[in-house]
Amino acid sequence: MTPPGPTIPLIAQELRALAVSGLAYGQNPYDVDRYRRILTLSAALAALDAGVPRARVEAAYLSSLAQTTPLLAVEAVVVRGEGVLLIRRTDTGLWALPGGMAEVGETPAGGAERELFEETGLRGRATRLLGVLDARFAPNRHGLHLIAPVFLLEAEGDPRPTLEAHEAAYHPWDALPPLHPGHERSLALARAALASGTPFFDAEPARTWDAQESPPGAVPGQPRHWKVRLARLLVRGGGWLFLRTGHR
Repeated sequence: MTPPGPTIPLIAQELRALAVSGLAYGQNPYDVDRYRRILTLSAALAALDAGVPRARVEAAYLSSLAQTTPLLAVEAVVVRGEGVLLIRRTDTGLWALPGGMAEVGETPAGGAERELFEETGLRGRATRLLGVLDARFAPNRHGLHLIAPVFLLEAEGDPRPTLEAHEAAYHPWDALPPLHPGHERSLALARAALASGTPFFDAEPARTWDAQESPPGAVPGQPRHWKVRLARLLVRGGGWLFLRTGHR
């Protein structure tokens, strides 16, 4: 199975990641200017697709200058009898597995346990990894490249509504309610992993790789121009004013 073709949000995200990597590791001050321009253009592209002010997207991009890899999400599967625990989300009114973005300072399994508690009031413990999913293979509403480990959790008690879920209840595997985009696939793969005992992951399509070579005379890790040094410092420290200069 291959991921869907590029969409405008994903193109903007990939351009942003390339620009931030270039600002962090670029050796040439002229390339730094180009990467800075690519970053602001990627924000403009994302804003155009989403129909929101460019300044808002640009601020979001520039406040996340260290993020150049896929985002880590987590999902929790709790099974009781013939049913699986789902929440009805407050944003769409559709049903989904408990889950959300992982936080700094916790393991992926710990993130799944926390999300389960925050969304259903249940305290659970992750016991198995069911799979690692790539959001590009499923429809989503955000266009971001997410990687989501899916865990089986053991939990006792009865779920309850929370600030993040209008309802939380067990549903039969063969009679699922209307699902939030992407969760139909998550549930199908989780069910298959439970039956087979084998975790699932999305395989990488065939691709070619280019070797990385240092340019003649370059010293690895030693930028030779003050502008390159400044760009690296600001990228690592989240300095966004420099990046906004001259490219409104």
